[in-house]
Amino acid sequence: KWLGIMTLVVLLGGAATAVQAGVNGALGSKVGTIEGAFTSFLIGTVALFLLMMFLGKGNVLEIVSLPKWQLTGGLLGALYIIGMVFAVPKIGVASAMVAVIAGQLLTSAIIDHFGLIGGKPIPIDWQRVVGIALLAAALFLFYKK
Repeated sequence: KWLGIMTLVVLLGGAATAVQAGVNGALGSKVGTIEGAFTSFLIGTVALFLLMMFLGKGNVLEIVSLPKWQLTGGLLGALYIIGMVFAVPKIGVASAMVAVIAGQLLTSAIIDHFGLIGGKPIPIDWQRVVGIALLAAALFLFYKK
């Protein structure tokens, strides 16, 4: 049951990411790349602040005791948003998303293989290599004119 629910949640997150790329690309075309990324993050920050205030169950003050590398997610998110705001108007949502997914899959396979970021090592096997190769082929086909 949970597998189906979690799969649906992640699929909806993926759909939201594709829509977000298009929205942010259009925003950046009007106000500028960095300004568009800032606006996107600002609105998301306000929304998350409100959710945290009304629905949050954790303790945000615990961030002072975390290893500093665990606080880099926002910087990585900013890099992603700036990249999408810049790229989408030039190459389109689909090509940008295939490139993002290719980068995510390759990087996550490396993270899994070595058990980085506190994860359990999951070795790269032939199926993962084939999956990465097929995604590389998809990236080539999306960029081919």
